[in-house]
Amino acid sequence: MIGMTPDEHAARAAELTDEAERLYQVCLVDYHTNINEDDHSEEPYVPGADLAMLTATTQLAQVHATLALRHPPAEPGTDSQR
Repeated sequence: MIGMTPDEHAARAAELTDEAERLYQVCLVDYHTNINEDDHSEEPYVPGADLAMLTATTQLAQVHATLALRHPPAEPGTDSQR
């Protein structure tokens, strides 16, 4: 993450957002098709590992999106150092 340009952060945020959407779909399918066998209930169940991956991926996407906004790209012909 260190040394990435705002454009690189924006691209990574987009990649992670796509991955978070895919993980969300996995969790949604789990929710609608799985039953919590541990407590023998009929309630839908989403494995904790799936939720943890979704949470971590979403948080990383947010970090990259924020970093992309913090330092807008320098205009051509200007000093890019701050």
